[in-house]
Amino acid sequence: MAKYSTVASPLTVFLILFLLLLPMSSQARILHRTESDKKSVSDSQHLLRELGFDLHQLKRYQNSATRSDRVSPGGPDPQHHF
Repeated sequence: MAKYSTVASPLTVFLILFLLLLPMSSQARILHRTESDKKSVSDSQHLLRELGFDLHQLKRYQNSATRSDRVSPGGPDPQHHF
């Protein structure tokens, strides 16, 4: 009985660790764009055009929003509460 428990406990720990680490490796994969993904992008662009949005202007807004050279405000005005 004592031999079984000394072998079983490391085996059980290994099995639990293996089962916990298995989903981590399965989620770390590169997904390639398929034709249906490309089609959905073109469908959404077509829908935006039909709704009257200018795609070039939207792209420019998106690029300006993600730039890192934006300046943060100086903080609250110290004269505000006096």
